[in-house]
Amino acid sequence: MSSKKTINFLIVGQGIAGTTLAHKLYENGKSVHLIDNKYQSSSSHIAAGLLHPMSFKRAILSWKADMLIPIAKAHYNAFQTTFKTKVFHELDMIRVFSSMEEQNNWQGRMADSPMKEIIGDEELSLGFPLGSGKVNMAGRLDVALYLSRSNQFFIEENIFSEEQFDYSQLTYSETGVEYKGIVAENIVFCEGYKITQNPYFNYIPLSPTKGEVLIIKTKDLPDCILSQGCFVMPIGDDNYVLGATYDRDNINQETTQLGKEQLIEKLKAIGDFDFEIIEHRAGVRPTTHDRRPILGTHPRYSNIHIFNGLGSKGVMLAPYFARELIQYITKGAQLNSEVSVSRYSKKHLYKCLV
Repeated sequence: MSSKKTINFLIVGQGIAGTTLAHKLYENGKSVHLIDNKYQSSSSHIAAGLLHPMSFKRAILSWKADMLIPIAKAHYNAFQTTFKTKVFHELDMIRVFSSMEEQNNWQGRMADSPMKEIIGDEELSLGFPLGSGKVNMAGRLDVALYLSRSNQFFIEENIFSEEQFDYSQLTYSETGVEYKGIVAENIVFCEGYKITQNPYFNYIPLSPTKGEVLIIKTKDLPDCILSQGCFVMPIGDDNYVLGATYDRDNINQETTQLGKEQLIEKLKAIGDFDFEIIEHRAGVRPTTHDRRPILGTHPRYSNIHIFNGLGSKGVMLAPYFARELIQYITKGAQLNSEVSVSRYSKKHLYKCLV
């Protein structure tokens, strides 16, 4: 009798992308197995979990936010019901204006559709000199709890292996792949910025970005998300996440004095608050040059797929695009050309190592 395990999907990486994909596959009745080395400094493990619909530079909606956010909230609320674990928190978000020009621009946007459903006047008396505006549809995902509770479930179901994936052990055939006794119809790599070391997808011109955040304790801040050059988000017990920096030159997980100083200066630009630094964290986001996710199939191997490039908006992007990827793989649905890996594959096909 064969000791091999036969499944529909093998998922490499249990960050926000891999975890959400696994849950969506489970909902669709597909068998899965996940492999992850529990790399605690990955961007998912240190992510603040901020979810909101705005691109503040031009006071416009983020790409597809009006469609992505309802689906994201529905997914996290369903997770809470299934696992009886509170992971998503609705929060008010306040944009603190840094100039009269921004204030005027905001007022003008309030009359535009669909912006008039998203933004409004400040509803909290916070007393900022140049005023502020309120953002609807915002919230926070407790990413660490979402990942750890999911991991507990995957372990209980015997569908999780804690190890560093060994690409040399992966074999491919027309009907699927095999890895250390696991036979799968499909394999999906959800490795974050580590995809640059993956011999199947290292041709993708990923643009990783290091980010640092501080966990601070204060009684001076309101129980809402504040945004102005940074974000300050409550996480309970008078603790807040203050973030985040963007560094494309030093791709590592080391916290820096410079990063801490930049964050403190950004907080001071919002207001004069007394606070204590509790923790300093750093991670690397899997960002792309065009700021779009990467989904699809390897240009040579029809059963090897990728789900990556979620960047700093992974909490918002993951549920919708996990669903899109599943429809693409299982039902042949067409992927949006903006997110398809084929936007790189044709140009870089001959750079593939395997």
